[in-house]
Amino acid sequence: MSISRTEAGAVSSSHQSQFDPATGEAKSHPGKQWLSLSVLLVGNFVTVLDLFIVNVALDKMRGGLHATAAEVQLFIVGYSVPYGVMLLNGARLGDLYGRRRLFLIGMTVFTIASALCGFAQSPAMLIGARALQGLGAALLMPQVFTSLRILFDGEQRRRAFGIMGAVQGVAACISQLAGGVLIDYGVAGLGWRLVFLINVPIGIAALIAGRFLIVETRAPGAARLDLRGAVIAAIGLALLLLPFMEGQDYGWPWWSLALPALSIPVFAYFAYYERRLSAAGGVPIIDVSLFRNIRFVYGVAGIFLFYSAISSFFLSLTMLLQPGLGLSPLWAGAVFTPSAVTFFAAALISPKLAAAIGHRALLTGVAIFGLSLLVAIATGAFAPANLSLLIIALMLNGAGQGLVIPLALNTVLGGVRDDQAGMGSGIVSTLQVMGTSFGVAIVGVLFFSFAPQLADPATRASAADAGHALSMATIYNLAAVIASFAGFYLLTRSTDAQHRRQT
Repeated sequence: MSISRTEAGAVSSSHQSQFDPATGEAKSHPGKQWLSLSVLLVGNFVTVLDLFIVNVALDKMRGGLHATAAEVQLFIVGYSVPYGVMLLNGARLGDLYGRRRLFLIGMTVFTIASALCGFAQSPAMLIGARALQGLGAALLMPQVFTSLRILFDGEQRRRAFGIMGAVQGVAACISQLAGGVLIDYGVAGLGWRLVFLINVPIGIAALIAGRFLIVETRAPGAARLDLRGAVIAAIGLALLLLPFMEGQDYGWPWWSLALPALSIPVFAYFAYYERRLSAAGGVPIIDVSLFRNIRFVYGVAGIFLFYSAISSFFLSLTMLLQPGLGLSPLWAGAVFTPSAVTFFAAALISPKLAAAIGHRALLTGVAIFGLSLLVAIATGAFAPANLSLLIIALMLNGAGQGLVIPLALNTVLGGVRDDQAGMGSGIVSTLQVMGTSFGVAIVGVLFFSFAPQLADPATRASAADAGHALSMATIYNLAAVIASFAGFYLLTRSTDAQHRRQT
């Protein structure tokens, strides 16, 4: 996840002596910088943890709240859509009002929302609380990235971002196993609710420590918010995704197809408004002029499609492992864990592999991820209870992600001008989240269409039925990854052609 690379040139008076007013960079004050880092990464940890830990809780939430198939999908999408549409505005709020202040506000919202998730009494309440969680994450996460960039310089900055990457890797590695432990062995019979309530004491500790330890920074002359653009984008996404997910529960009435069609003029108006705002000297949440750069278009298309295949596959696999195979959350988490481990390992070696074979490292990662989906399709169709094959598929899945995700952003942003890099990284981050939402909507509908008995939270499915549904739904994932490979191939080919012309 990346955000706008806004420079900080002014800070609150209580910390002004720690910064060079000419550059906005932190002066030598290693104790305060590293203490700030420790608190900021707590926020980074819990938001990454929450992205993954919910996977092993989906089936228990489905049964405990008597949720429909569409509501299960919204437990994921309800978090990602508010996060995606508010991400760049969250960065600008930090520039305007102070990054420590916005981190604390975001952490407060995230912590309250986590408590509401933990005590939700209905699917609607949980979906609303998840949306509030997404909003809190959109406020706090950009402050982590920007603060690290401002507080550290040179080798210290590389170390700080390396530590952040390690924290994210650890959060991903332990998330689903920790979720299984909390659900199966949690106190007071709270079960799935603990995967959200665990955020509350962590959040409170981060708020107390952050109030005293995080160095405040802000940017003079920061861009104004584009709330109108965010609202238009949210309406378009709601029209596109919600009727499609809800339509299955109501037998595909006319509105389930008509309302997604209405999203087309809404998105057209969004592009018009963003273009007009940019022409008037404002800063839109998406600078549509970037899409005149064909290399950027290839890259963001590849990223959108690749991300649409990640969480959506985990949704199908969760339904196979728990309702289908009857695994407990702990055992399901144990099956997922190898994917996180290989992701972490592949991410560490991705820079060296890219240095050795160039852009082929990115394409290799996409191919490995696609191979993992082929193994999963075959396993679901012919041996759905074979956990060894599923674990092999997940290890390939994690390795592919670990190569693609670190390399894709650098490759895509390498094709934009320096003055557009911040906006470009923000668009990439937004499309990552939007791709996740789109994929979950498509795959969720496919999976529950082929395993309709699982649309009723009171019923289970046989391993064969759940495996067949996973195989059929994963065909979308495979198609998306093949299209993603094409996008990245066109991107790398045009990048290499440009380098040859320059030399």
